[in-house]
Amino acid sequence: MKKDIDELKEKVLAHALKDGKLIHIDRVSNGNECGCICPYCKGKLCAKNDGTYKVHHFAHQSGDDCGHAIESALHLMAKDVMQETLCIQLPDRQDGSRGEQLKLDKIEVEFHDKDTNLRPDCIGYYGDKVLWIEFKRTHAVDAKKRGKIISSKIDCVELDINGCKLDSDIVRRFITQEKQKRNWIVDTTTNSTQTNLSSNHNDKYAYGKQSEYDLAIRVYAKDENNSLVNLNKDEVNMNEHKYFCLACGTELTIDVNQNGIYSFVHLDSNIDCKDSHYAYKAAKEIIWHKFMSSDKFEIMVPQKLKCEDNQKCVLYNARECYTKKKVCHNLKEHGYSECLKDVEIPELKEKCDLLIKRADSMKTAIFININTGYNNFDITKVEGRSIEINVLDGKKLKSLQDEPLGTTVGTIFRNFNKETNKIASSSEMSSRIFRFQLFSSGKYHLDEPYCSDIKDRKQTTILEYLFSQNIGSKYIAKCYALLKCYDQKRKVCFCEICEEFSAVDNTCKCHNKKGTPRFPLKEWKMNCPHFWINSWLESNIKGYYDNVQVIENIIK
Repeated sequence: MKKDIDELKEKVLAHALKDGKLIHIDRVSNGNECGCICPYCKGKLCAKNDGTYKVHHFAHQSGDDCGHAIESALHLMAKDVMQETLCIQLPDRQDGSRGEQLKLDKIEVEFHDKDTNLRPDCIGYYGDKVLWIEFKRTHAVDAKKRGKIISSKIDCVELDINGCKLDSDIVRRFITQEKQKRNWIVDTTTNSTQTNLSSNHNDKYAYGKQSEYDLAIRVYAKDENNSLVNLNKDEVNMNEHKYFCLACGTELTIDVNQNGIYSFVHLDSNIDCKDSHYAYKAAKEIIWHKFMSSDKFEIMVPQKLKCEDNQKCVLYNARECYTKKKVCHNLKEHGYSECLKDVEIPELKEKCDLLIKRADSMKTAIFININTGYNNFDITKVEGRSIEINVLDGKKLKSLQDEPLGTTVGTIFRNFNKETNKIASSSEMSSRIFRFQLFSSGKYHLDEPYCSDIKDRKQTTILEYLFSQNIGSKYIAKCYALLKCYDQKRKVCFCEICEEFSAVDNTCKCHNKKGTPRFPLKEWKMNCPHFWINSWLESNIKGYYDNVQVIENIIK
């Protein structure tokens, strides 16, 4: 029986308004003369609190069933508790630190803020700081109100009181002691801390644990003047401006997700707007806006840079002595003055996303295609110079705005000149050369250094061969050098060009018959009496003598 009565108490209205104050059913006289009204519809109430009722409660004199009366009473009770206790338990901070129990100096209820034209449930004052407090009943703070609070950078917490019973002790304990069912709408204290500590970006809003580079985190929009806005860089104020989706054109607001990251979201949460479509539109607008609003527009074109020593280096080989590098070109300096969106290409009967051109010519035009999986234009059909940009995450969008076009991986340049007059240092060259070094001991070594490293040699080096053109293989280069040494009658181990030497396992074929070392290269035997030059190597390798450019350095 007691359980049934307790359940019934939760379903009836036990608090009402009298003279503007919330009052319990047992503190008023029975009947229609109680002088109370409904917290929601303001209709006159009848107090039913004499002995004939198992559960005392208020009823509407009109007989109407007001479904929001209990919710409104609970909302009013939460405000009364705030005014009484001047205390609130804050949720954990957005940087992960623990939320504290905050003591307040003063509470204002239903204060109208002229700057935002909003009326928060409570405003708490402590020291020189202000905290807005919102109580969630059936619905959370609506999207537009949240956006205005966020863009105004006002500290604000939201407490979900729907789970509380209409009991002042329970509501008091929930507000002042519990941590559950509450979240930050704005937490400027930890946001500013995070900005100072961050080494990766200076974004004003993207402060949470989740990556701000997720495409679902939308930071680009247009205002009512059709200007591009970046939530993390531009001054965004929902109290003065309206913002619209780049993809579907509907109105936006600002919201914060469970990880503390702020982004633009649709005012109507039921709109189905694909992330790929948003990325496509955002990329196009970023590039266009960047071109039109600046006196420079830089692209990073992959090109071949010659070695700075190409005129004086005896080893220089035009086919190999270069490095591939992205070279920055400012298109504005080269006469490009127009950037057009959605340009139709008659011969293809399709539209190109962007076209950058000089005012008087289409011959040097640059076609730009943005690939997000949303569009299907095949840029490879274009005969002129073209750039394909793959945008798969928000990081690419950020790069399009902050860095020259082509900086990030995934940008493809087609039909651009691969050669350039720009040069690179010798240390940047990726080509290698064969180098044969003979030492005073008669030992030798063949390696493949970068040209910048050829000056590094051991002190006992007496001879050096540098093959400035590709000889074919390391083995041929070694045999070539040994045959040269043989012709010059140098002191060296000639086993590798001996008829009796097996290059398969580096053994001497006659070690059983004539007592030579089985593995002669381990002993580096000089002046072997059984040496017999390999005639096949001699005839074939010597054929390279006149065709291979070799630099011979005799070191004394």
